[in-house]
Amino acid sequence: MLPSHVVSGRRLAAAVLTLATVSAVTGALPAAPAAAAAPVAGLRAAAQDVAPFPKGATLLDGGRTGFLAWSGTAAAPYFWTAYDGTVTPLPGTRYLGAAGTDTIVEDKGDGTYVLRDMGSDAAPVVITTPGTLLSVVDATLVVRDAQGIHLVSKAGGEVVRRTVTGLPSGSQRVRSTAPGALTVSSSQTSAEFLSLVDVSTASVVRTVEARNHVLGFESVAGSKTHMTWYDYTPADDGGSFHLLDARTGEVEVLTSFGSFEPTALSEKWLAGGGSGLVLRSLADGREVTALDRVRGVRPGADGAFLVDGTLDRVEGVYRVTVGADGKPATELVASSGRLPDLAMTMEEVPSVVDFATPESRAHFAWDFNHRVEPTLTLTHKATGRQHVLRAGYQSPPPTYHFTWHADGEWRGTAPYSGEYTWKMTAEETENVGPAVERTGTLTVKRPAVARDHDENGFPDLLVRDSTGRLSAYETKQVREAGTGPLTPTVLHTGWNTYSLIASPSDRTIVGRDRDGVLWMHKGEGQKLLPRTRVGGGWQVYNKITGGSDLNGDGRGDLLATDTSGALWFYASTGDTARPFKPRVKVGGGWQIYNLLAAPGDIAGATGGDLLARDKDGVLWLYLGKGDGTFTARRKVGGGWQQFTHLAPFGDGNAQGSEDGRVDLYAIGPGGSRFYPTTGSVDRPYGSPTSLGPRSDTTFKTVF
Repeated sequence: MLPSHVVSGRRLAAAVLTLATVSAVTGALPAAPAAAAAPVAGLRAAAQDVAPFPKGATLLDGGRTGFLAWSGTAAAPYFWTAYDGTVTPLPGTRYLGAAGTDTIVEDKGDGTYVLRDMGSDAAPVVITTPGTLLSVVDATLVVRDAQGIHLVSKAGGEVVRRTVTGLPSGSQRVRSTAPGALTVSSSQTSAEFLSLVDVSTASVVRTVEARNHVLGFESVAGSKTHMTWYDYTPADDGGSFHLLDARTGEVEVLTSFGSFEPTALSEKWLAGGGSGLVLRSLADGREVTALDRVRGVRPGADGAFLVDGTLDRVEGVYRVTVGADGKPATELVASSGRLPDLAMTMEEVPSVVDFATPESRAHFAWDFNHRVEPTLTLTHKATGRQHVLRAGYQSPPPTYHFTWHADGEWRGTAPYSGEYTWKMTAEETENVGPAVERTGTLTVKRPAVARDHDENGFPDLLVRDSTGRLSAYETKQVREAGTGPLTPTVLHTGWNTYSLIASPSDRTIVGRDRDGVLWMHKGEGQKLLPRTRVGGGWQVYNKITGGSDLNGDGRGDLLATDTSGALWFYASTGDTARPFKPRVKVGGGWQIYNLLAAPGDIAGATGGDLLARDKDGVLWLYLGKGDGTFTARRKVGGGWQQFTHLAPFGDGNAQGSEDGRVDLYAIGPGGSRFYPTTGSVDRPYGSPTSLGPRSDTTFKTVF
């Protein structure tokens, strides 16, 4: 045995091991005094009779009489814990253990290695050999040099060095060890392999290739007869856990095991998991479970497993076996103490969120005394629309971060401005009491954006459906969603009373009823205010459109064509009581067009522009001069008869492109397209992108 200071488990526990206490809450919570540390005497009886296991320590390997572990906080970070409660600190900078045995190896750092059997009084075995020590199997060192991986042992006083044969070329590393076996991964430029090595023959038994060589292998374990791994599909759209029978070459895909989970193999059982230990029989595939949480698992002696885990809120190292009756048995062999109730230790929540740009972010953070699965739900008070956020996990603390994006989630809608309630729920994962819930309120501020009809910082398409419901569809979501679902903001109902509708300026929508009266609706928040009467006599018009600033005063204006083919210009005043100046005739001959759209500045000229489609399906561009008149028309192209409506789509500044021009949305029975502006008068639109919506009962009128 190692001649070093030996401390009994009971005495060291009282001196070293304390329960974690809840830190004083910072941020939004008042500071609170720390609770007194609970002594080990407060543990349940089963935990009092075993050795201590420091919190944060790492289980390395173990055998018949004890286990090797590491704790970076101690002066001697490595220590051996015997099952009788004796803890032996190990001086030195590096130790490795041999899985399933009591053998440990001290790396002296100069090519000299000292092997000790911690379960007997046998004299240490000293081996000097070149190369880098990777691991230990039984009493055999696994070293690597430029020529490959070698197995080094000592027999009859002589050092025996055997080179492992059959390994693929490439960068090699040991992935797992077990009595009599180890696994080695070999990485090449465009492939990664995993090999099971029989230590007795120093040769590869089986080799498999990862389906995705970039992501490689996870959850690797091996034994003399089996090997496990988790790998991903070539497209990285999923993965699966595999169990290989090395004797037959048969591979089985298992659903009870996952990626990044501690995994180990014994002669008869596969063990692994995170939320509880799953034990699967290698003989018949039956599965049993043990423990509540698992942080690490290693093969033990005589078919047992050593598990760093939790059972009934007691953390520590457990020895897990499966009896002849098929039932698992757990024995606590070293304790970290009883887990305290789940509690929050830190909270950072803004009271005001300023989404000044589409790239703005709001950050929330919490910390707890245990691992949790937190969810943050933000609910807009005026509409009830919710945004549910999941936390990102990071180290160092604060551990749980939520990020709220000004532009919303991918294929989602951006958050509205206004008042919100928030609720953070942290679900415990270690059986440590009820979930923690925190609530509060905050305010979202956003700058005004052109054609934003619901105050979420992004331009909208206005859509009337067949029931007369008028909604705002965020152009960003329409563009991202493809054929996926859309979540519009319902602004108003009853719009089938209008035969012509248009939006001449921001947060302003007009509709002409069947009696020829024009009405105006102003927007506020996520709704329209009661309408105000503009005036009668509008039955003379068969088309109206708006949105372009035609006279350069910063307000969008209205255009209308009468039944004789004359085009009239109505300049906006900004006065709700008198919203338009007297009409001005632009010109005649407009009866040749059956569709008009005034989306704004298309080609970068001084004024807002106008699009007109003739009866042959040819689209024409009229550049605004800035005085309510237009230059001579320019041909955009043919084939536009497939569309029933044209509408402004997005805004360069709001979308982050900073070109200041408005793109075009075209929709018809066959589908819809987004046309980006180019800034060129000769070719005003670039190649279109097909989108999901089409003219139907939902998208009956689009403007």
